[in-house]
Amino acid sequence: MGRRDLRFDVVDYIIFAFLLIFSAAIGLFYGCIDKRRKNKKGDNENTIGQTKSLAKEYLLANKSMGVFPTAMSLLASFMSAITILGTPAEIYVYGTQYWIIAISYIFTIYLTATLFMPMFVKLEVTSAYEYLEKRFDRNVRLLASLIFSIQMIIYMAIVLYAPALALSQVTGLNVWISVISIGVICTLYTTVGGMKAVMWTDVFQTIIMFVGLLASVIQGIIDAGGSRAVWNIALDGGRVEFFNFDPDPTTRHTIWSILIGATFTWLAIYGFNQAQVQRYLCVPTVRHAKLALLFNLVGLILILSLCCGVGLVMFAKYYACDPLRLGLIKQTDQLYPLFVMETLRRFKGLPGIFLACVFSGALSTLSSGLNSLAAVVLSDIVKFFYRRPMTDAQDLFYSKILSLIFGAICILITYLVSLLGNLLQATLSLFGVLSGPISAVFMIGLFLPWVNSLGAFIGLTVSVIVQIWIFVGSQVLRNQMRTFRLPTRIDGCNVMRENMTYFLNTTMNSSIWYETTVSTTTLTQTIIKKSPLARFYGMSYFWYTLFSIFTALVVSLVVSYFTGFRKPESIDPQLMLPVFDILFPFLPEKILSKLRYGVRYRQDSNQMKTTNDEIQSPPPYITMQSPKHRVKRSDEVQINPAYLHNENNDDYEDEISSEEWIKRTKL
Repeated sequence: MGRRDLRFDVVDYIIFAFLLIFSAAIGLFYGCIDKRRKNKKGDNENTIGQTKSLAKEYLLANKSMGVFPTAMSLLASFMSAITILGTPAEIYVYGTQYWIIAISYIFTIYLTATLFMPMFVKLEVTSAYEYLEKRFDRNVRLLASLIFSIQMIIYMAIVLYAPALALSQVTGLNVWISVISIGVICTLYTTVGGMKAVMWTDVFQTIIMFVGLLASVIQGIIDAGGSRAVWNIALDGGRVEFFNFDPDPTTRHTIWSILIGATFTWLAIYGFNQAQVQRYLCVPTVRHAKLALLFNLVGLILILSLCCGVGLVMFAKYYACDPLRLGLIKQTDQLYPLFVMETLRRFKGLPGIFLACVFSGALSTLSSGLNSLAAVVLSDIVKFFYRRPMTDAQDLFYSKILSLIFGAICILITYLVSLLGNLLQATLSLFGVLSGPISAVFMIGLFLPWVNSLGAFIGLTVSVIVQIWIFVGSQVLRNQMRTFRLPTRIDGCNVMRENMTYFLNTTMNSSIWYETTVSTTTLTQTIIKKSPLARFYGMSYFWYTLFSIFTALVVSLVVSYFTGFRKPESIDPQLMLPVFDILFPFLPEKILSKLRYGVRYRQDSNQMKTTNDEIQSPPPYITMQSPKHRVKRSDEVQINPAYLHNENNDDYEDEISSEEWIKRTKL
C-alpha cells in the first residue's frame, strides 16, 4: 500500500466537480432562465389569487413547491456533513442506543404537523419570529432573531469546515480548496436562484447522500462476510444496546434522554427553526405541508439507519484493531473517511461518490442557512431599523445582498473556526445551547396566555444565560465527567501497523488533531469527581433543550406575576394553541373548557377589539343575564380557527353552530 492509495483519484475529483457544477446550474436556471421564461409568458399563467411578489418568489417560492422537493429539502436542511461523519462514529464508539432516536423523530413530526406547522402556515409569515411580535412585542422578536442569526452563522461555519478538515487529515484533500469551492458555489446558487434553487439542489444532494451511504453499507457488509457477521461482531464487542433505562440524567444516551430529551431537541428544529418553517410556507396548503413532513420522516429514518449501519460495518472492520487507539487517526469523525478510503478505493469513482455525499450534506445545510438568514435579517432586523415601507423590488434586492453577505461571512468565520483547535467540538455544541431558549419562548407564547411581553423577554434572556453557563461549565470540567466510550481492541493490529507506518508519518501531522487527541488508554468508563458541580454540568446534551424550556417557563411566569399577568380573554385566539382540544379531543367538554384557560378561541382577531372594550367597561345588564345565557356566553369560547380549518385554506362561514364547532374539535 502506497501513500497514493489513501488519496482521491482523478475520477473522484471529477465526480466532486460534477456535484458543484450541477448545483450551480440549478441556481442559474431558476435565477435566470426560468425567470425569463416566466416574464415572456406574462401574467396570464399566474394562478388566481397567487401573490405576485418577487420577494416572496425568492424567499418562499410563491407557495408553488410540490410535496416531494419540500420533503427532501426538509430532510437535507439539518442532515449535514457533521451528521454523516458523526453518526457512524457515535455507533462505533458508544453503541446502538442512539439508533432509537428514530422513535423521537416520529414524536417530533407528529407534534410539528399537528400543532406548530399549521400555526405558521395560517399566519402567512415570512419570518417565524413575526409571531413573537404579534404575541408579545418587537423587542422579543428582535432578540430571538439575533440569537437565531448568531446560532446559524456559527453552525454554517462549522458545517463547512469540519468535514473539510476530517477529509484533509485522512486523504490529503486541501482544506481551503474544499471550503472555498463549496462556500462560493453555494453562495452563488443561493443568491441567484433563491428558494426554488435551494430546494431543488437539496433534492439532488439528498439523493447523492443516500447513494454514498448505501454504497458504504453494502460494501462493508460484503467485506465483513454478511449482515449476520456484522451483527455478531457488534454483539461480541458490546455495541448492541437499545433498552438502557438508567434514570441518571448524566448518562449519555438512555431511553428517557432520547425519547423525551431528543424529542424536544428536534422540536426546536422542526417546530420553530426558520429554515424549516420557511419550507412549510413554500407549499400551497397545510395538507401539502403535512404530506411533506410525512415523507420527510421516512427519509429521516432511512438516513439514520444507513448512518448507523455504516457505524456497525466500521466496527466489524476495526473490531480487533481500533485506529483511534493505534494512533492512525486522532478524532472519531475521521473514522468514516478512513473506512471509505480502505474499503472503496479499489472501485473507481466510489470514493468520489463518498466525497460528494459528505459535501452534499454541507451544501444543503449551508444553502438553507443562507436563505433563512436572509429572510430573518430582512424581515426582523433591517425593517426594524429602517422603519419605512419597502417596495417589493427593494425586498428582493436586499434579500440577494444579504444572502451574498452571509455567504462571505460564513467563509470568513470558517477561517476563525480553523484557529480554535480543540474548541471546535465545543463551538458545535453551542448551536444546541442557543436553539433551546428560542423554542422555549415560542412554546410560552403558544401555551401560556398569562405571560406578558416583559416576562417573555426576561425569560428568553435568562434561559440563554443559564444555557451558556452550563455549556461553559461542561467544557471547563470536561475531564471530571464520566466517559461512556466502550472498550476496543488492538491485538489484531500487527499487519495494519506494518502497512500504515507511512500514514503515521505523513498524513496525520496536524497540530489541531494532536491538540484534541483522545486518550490511547483503554476506553472504559471512568469517573473522576472533583467539583461539586461536575455532575450538574455533566447532564446529557439531549436534556439541554428541555432544561432551557423549563428555565424560561419559570422565569417568564414569575416576572409576569410581579408585573401583571395578561388576561387570557384579551389575546387574539389565533396566536394561541388549544393543545388539549387538538391532542385529547375525547376528554369531556367540562374539562376541555377549563383547559382553555379563558382564551376565546371562537372569536377571530377582528372581534378582539370589541371584546376588549366590553371587558374594560362591561354594561350593567350583563349581571342580569339568566344562567342559560351565561352558559351560552361561556360556550362561545371554543375552537381556535387556525386549527379547525379546511386544509385548502378555504374561508370560514361567519356563523357556525356550537355543535359544529365541538364536532370539529373531536376530529
